[in-house]
Amino acid sequence: MNIRGRCDRGFTLLEVMVALAILATAFTALLGLHAQNLKTIARERSYTDALFLAREKLAQIELQKSPGAGQSRGDFESDYPGEYPGFQWELFVDPSFVPGVIEVTVRVVPPDGIGGAAQLTMWVRTT
Repeated sequence: MNIRGRCDRGFTLLEVMVALAILATAFTALLGLHAQNLKTIARERSYTDALFLAREKLAQIELQKSPGAGQSRGDFESDYPGEYPGFQWELFVDPSFVPGVIEVTVRVVPPDGIGGAAQLTMWVRTT
């Protein structure tokens, strides 16, 4: 009770403002974490897609009897129309130190540098 004999109930304006400031700070921090998580998810998905596409390109090379040595590049629009826009592949075929075996390296680069490029190398017997 206060001096006049009535009970004080509730919060003062200052207490409410301090509580709202604390909540606003906490929500701002959580929103920042959420935005960072979304960026991480996009980067990891892009890298996973690049790995999938690199493995797919290597499987296509395995089905060929003897790919020619050299370099080539392209995109995945003809194989997957509209599904992987901006993904580019680079293919490097070099003879290895073992006769009858070639070294095949596929590098897939995601669009606009999102995520990391995936690079896979395998050795293919040509005879």
